[in-house]
Amino acid sequence: MRLIVRPTLSGPALRVKLTNIRGNTPVVFSTAYIGVSGDGASVIAGTSRQLTFAGVPNLTLAPDASAWSDPLPFEVKAFQRLAVSLDVVSASDVSMDTLSLVMNYRAAGAHAADTSAAAFTPIPPNAPDSTAHEYPTYWLAAVDVQSPIAAGTIVAVGDSWIDGRCSTTENGVVKPDLYQRWIDVLAARLAAEPLNQPRPVVNAGIAGNRIIPGGGNGSPTLQRLDRDVLERAGATHVIFLQGMNDIGGGASAAQVTAAMQQVIDRVHAKGLKIVGATLFPLARPDRAKWTAPYEAVRRDVNTWIRTQAKFDGVIDFDRLMSTGPLYDGIPSLKPEFACNDDVHPNPAAYRAMGEFVDLTLFSIGRLQQ
Repeated sequence: MRLIVRPTLSGPALRVKLTNIRGNTPVVFSTAYIGVSGDGASVIAGTSRQLTFAGVPNLTLAPDASAWSDPLPFEVKAFQRLAVSLDVVSASDVSMDTLSLVMNYRAAGAHAADTSAAAFTPIPPNAPDSTAHEYPTYWLAAVDVQSPIAAGTIVAVGDSWIDGRCSTTENGVVKPDLYQRWIDVLAARLAAEPLNQPRPVVNAGIAGNRIIPGGGNGSPTLQRLDRDVLERAGATHVIFLQGMNDIGGGASAAQVTAAMQQVIDRVHAKGLKIVGATLFPLARPDRAKWTAPYEAVRRDVNTWIRTQAKFDGVIDFDRLMSTGPLYDGIPSLKPEFACNDDVHPNPAAYRAMGEFVDLTLFSIGRLQQ
């Protein structure tokens, strides 16, 4: 496997996290490499370096296990794409993120050390267990960049609105390698600020995810918060945008806000700031089976977010995204912001969201308050 990742921070060293948290059987890697991504599946000559895990090149991960590589001296440039290459010796299933929106590659045989793209072919955009054409990533969970000057990491956690469904959809076709999520826009804005202390942004979104255990895609946020958010190296701020899947699954406003409060309390207990975001309407609620009772819960949750929640700041996406047509009396997204899947925002909406965020929510002075 050759998997492409794009850090938003520069630094002189890195480490890579591999995971089997969604696999049902062990996976065995004989070796792993990282280098600067070139055209297609190629790696720029002279940049490829072998990773080790506890001093050895091979790694076996049991189901639900993860491992960090040893820190590796490696000159990382923010927003430069890197290629993580894995020689997989044995695996009967895969631990995957189905919505990476990046073209990844595979080859038959041991080719992780190759810099040439000759042996590699693109991984099909639709994951084996999904009808969505959204370009999966296998086993690669994170890349940490060490930086002596970073002001702290911002971790965005939530569902498909973080993960970016429809952010690269054009005329119904999902395109890879465009980096058009709203958190991509936010990361670029933060990087453009005239500061000597950069603030990278991490994507911890899972499409279809819920806050409350008992349904949804992947481990719910209350179960994965430590692993995916609070244990991230250098984390100082959390962006939290989630709840629609819980509401659509039948949760009440009291249940959703109580779960959100647990997230807030655990983030604060770790000494981090947390910025909440209001829940905005769907593109076509009538086609998405979004009912009047669901809508009443959404409004109640938004009122709580705005007036009672102990967030350190609020991004009122509902104010930005609403005022679309009424469908069966239920508001929708603005027409210019609606994706043709009837549910999500489109690329223009994601860009507007990223530009809407007040950067002072993540200022160094605010962090020190």
